[in-house]
Amino acid sequence: METALLNEPRTYRYSTVRVVLLIIMLLLLGIAPFMILGSTDSLYILLTWMFIGVVMLVSVYSLTRSTTVSNDGISTRSLLGERSLNWGEINSASGSGNKIKLHNRDGDVSVAPSPHLPGYPEVIEMIGAKRPDLFKPAEYTVMSRNWLSSLWFLVIGMLFIGVGIYLYFDASGTETLMPIIFLAVIGLTFIGAILMSVLSLRLDGSSLTIRYLLGQTVLKPEEVKSVGLNVTQTRNGKSYNILMFTDRGRTIRFSGIGPSLPIVYLVLKNWQQGRVK
Repeated sequence: METALLNEPRTYRYSTVRVVLLIIMLLLLGIAPFMILGSTDSLYILLTWMFIGVVMLVSVYSLTRSTTVSNDGISTRSLLGERSLNWGEINSASGSGNKIKLHNRDGDVSVAPSPHLPGYPEVIEMIGAKRPDLFKPAEYTVMSRNWLSSLWFLVIGMLFIGVGIYLYFDASGTETLMPIIFLAVIGLTFIGAILMSVLSLRLDGSSLTIRYLLGQTVLKPEEVKSVGLNVTQTRNGKSYNILMFTDRGRTIRFSGIGPSLPIVYLVLKNWQQGRVK
């Protein structure tokens, strides 16, 4: 089994400057209402600082988490303590959403790197390189999207279109035409996202069947140039998705496929490279 070698352990964490700036900002937010409003009400002061305190604790906890990867194993650290596993001790992997959790054989120790940390894709790559046997394509024959999330997008889209249709028949003039078009476009966007999104992946021997709502695509490993884990920064945080580049110049992008995106990515990578069966 080939494994990646590290010259020295790598630690992934937020910068200290970011943590300090967050604390300062929260303190200023706690002081600002009193400076502006001049309130001296003790209950108001107590409730405000309780809220600021909870937000500060949650934020500091999140920003002080770290993950360390070495040739020997992987560990995570937070304000609550440290958890670590040697690569040979890891017996299974689980997860949901963009998270992955590694378990030992007894199930009493688990390590879960935070997907919000800088360098999280590198951590996933290292896990896959050190323990590819945890992500055998033969053990993940069907990987699918949560149907409730797909149904929710469909309902939202139909709701926007329904409101647009109601306004159209209830309109008293052309001044309402733009809002109607706006609502219709939003509704069609939600519905289009479902029609074009990947709903499930099926691995059958050397074939990968990618299923959509209105069709499917069948690929062989030699038809896929590479599989990548992509991350983009949005207003709501980091967004992860899997990219598959085919030999015909097509790029297939998807997310939201279970059991978790990192597991799906590592399984597809092993399938494409033929590392484990």
